[in-house]
Amino acid sequence: MRDYVYHVGSPIEMEHHARPLMDAFDVRIETAECVVKLAQPGDLCLFYNEFYPSYRVAIHKLAHQNCATLYAIDGILEWRSLWDFPPGISCLWSARPILCHKVACIGRSQARIMGSWGYGSRCEIVGVPRFDRLLNQTRRVRRPDEPFTILITTAKAPGFNAAQMERAANALRDLKNWFERCGEIGGVKVRPLWRITLGLEAQIGVSNELRDTTGADLASVLEQVDAMITTPSTCMLEGMMQGIPVALLDYNNAPHLVPAAWRITASEHIEQVLAELVNPPLENMHWQCHLLNDALECQTPALPRMVELVSAMRRQAQQQVAAGSRIRFDSHLLSPPPAATSAVAVPMNYPALFPENPLFADPDVIRLQTEVADLRDALTQQRAA
Repeated sequence: MRDYVYHVGSPIEMEHHARPLMDAFDVRIETAECVVKLAQPGDLCLFYNEFYPSYRVAIHKLAHQNCATLYAIDGILEWRSLWDFPPGISCLWSARPILCHKVACIGRSQARIMGSWGYGSRCEIVGVPRFDRLLNQTRRVRRPDEPFTILITTAKAPGFNAAQMERAANALRDLKNWFERCGEIGGVKVRPLWRITLGLEAQIGVSNELRDTTGADLASVLEQVDAMITTPSTCMLEGMMQGIPVALLDYNNAPHLVPAAWRITASEHIEQVLAELVNPPLENMHWQCHLLNDALECQTPALPRMVELVSAMRRQAQQQVAAGSRIRFDSHLLSPPPAATSAVAVPMNYPALFPENPLFADPDVIRLQTEVADLRDALTQQRAA
């Protein structure tokens, strides 16, 4: 019989979040109201956000019931949803403080941000299990007769108030106007593919390719495109995993907790950024690789880490409850990923980065090392003479 855990939310919103764990555990999807009634001391309850008031109330009640709680983050942190969110729908101080016993962070930078708020001991670097299917993906090879296709997409919520929604609409409209006016770069035909939300497609007058927001639709779309332009969204990481150049579209001029190698923050940037997306400089692509590895733990599959974390939390919680103790967890239940506190090394293609230096183009490294040794030996003898 498999161990059971609770995943909190409605079945419609939670199924794609919970699916990766279903082979390892008996995952019981329950609403926030129901899980408080069902969970027993020592049980583990997973939350995919701490934003909604009903979830926050449930976390508080579960803590009083001595149930373990895990904030299983499924995406990036976004400045506006943390600091500029309008009152009513969500808590204005979400994650400050963090309510759950533990946080499954998607990557190093997220753990550092939460650590800066004083919650480093709760952070475990896991990744996003549903992204495991994208590991080792490569961008498509475009045929010479095909247009260069750029996916233009938005977050589920491209804005949190009327002013932010208007800026998102203006940014998309500027892109649409560029494609209608130009349509090619350096003789290469450029085609937009629109995948946008909340009725913005009707507002700016484009045909929308959005089919669902669970991730399955996006994964198939990414196999058909050559670059991505997106408002701040978790989908930017999916594009980076696909190996395509990704530009961040944001007229709000807000801080970016997850940056990109290209940014469009005003209409004046569109021409330059589109030209570089069609012919991405190697240094930008190298920087994008670093940003991806900093924002998302994706060197190895995330699901085994999530299973290990859930198992460890469930085991320790039940042991402590059996001993008559309140639930507390150690600072690090998971071993930190390799180089968790430093940058992930992304090998540099020196010949392509520095074509003006012919020495980098020489593949005979042993000969070059011998040449350096000979020059040093000659210099030593010259100094001794």
